[in-house]
Formats: sequence, structure tokens, C-alpha cells
Amino acid sequence: MWSKFSYSQHKYFTKSASITFDSRLDSFVPIKATNNSTSAVFESDDGDIAVLAQVKGFNFKNSLMQEHFNESYAESDLYPKATFSGNFLDYKSNVSGIYLIDGIFFFHGVQKQLTNIPFIIKFLDDNIKIKGEFPLTVSDFDIKVPRIVQSKIPSKIYVYVEIILKSSTE
Repeated sequence: MWSKFSYSQHKYFTKSASITFDSRLDSFVPIKATNNSTSAVFESDDGDIAVLAQVKGFNFKNSLMQEHFNESYAESDLYPKATFSGNFLDYKSNVSGIYLIDGIFFFHGVQKQLTNIPFIIKFLDDNIKIKGEFPLTVSDFDIKVPRIVQSKIPSKIYVYVEIILKSSTE
């Protein structure tokens, strides 16, 4: 019996995927950070994907905001990783298009089921590009926001993902 990740499947991999989260609020100091060193593995035969981001890898323009994010909100010493594992629905191998994905997002010690999130998959000559965005509700992840700053922290954060994967056989 072959395992789900057997060598017969065609794996694509990267350690430089980009994840950005953004409050989309016009404010003096916008809540926005990017992590450009996210790892991802994609099985091109069946549409399975796994993504891993080190929480301390998110960079803010404002260093004080980054410090507060890591210490007070994400508690990245306690919860150092954010992960997603899922599968593209009605996926067709080597066919570019818009696919819906279902999977489990794990952040701040909380698992959250995500369903029917649209992503674009493009098969290029020697790589695969996957991109999309989705909203997350801050309160779903047991993040405690002090009352004094509650008006400055939005209830939703928008997550934008861009992954360019290369074949693991190269």
C-alpha cells in the first residue's frame, strides 16, 4: 500500500512563499505584516497542500507593532508556528484555473476549518503558482485584545497568500 506522500506523486516545494495579513483599515499605523519565508508542499497529482509559517517571520513596518504582535497577541514564543493543510476541490492535475480549497488552519493554539476558499493555480513551465486571499476573524483564535486598543484592532484580518513552487525532483 502506498502512503499519501509516496514517491509516485509529483511534489512541488518552496521555502519562500509569501503570506501577508492586512487589516485594510486606513489608519496612522496600518496593521499589516508579511512573511516571505513560508514553506509549502503541493502534491500536483491530487491537489493536497501543506503550508508552514514561523509566526516571528511576519515583518511589520513598525518595529513596536511587531513586538506587540509577537509578545501580546500571537504569543509566538508559546505558539511559534501557523500551519494550513488542505485539498483543492474538483482539482484537475496540470490544469490551471480557479479552485476552491478546504482545509485546517492552525494558529495561536486553535484549529479552524476553512471551506470553499477560492485560489488561482497556474501551471507554468517549471513551477506552479498558487495565490488567493481570505478573511479570518480575530476572535476565532482566542487572541485577547486589551480594551484600551480594541477600537484600533479590527474584527477581521485579510490574509493574502502567494506561493511559487518548484518540482522537488529538480
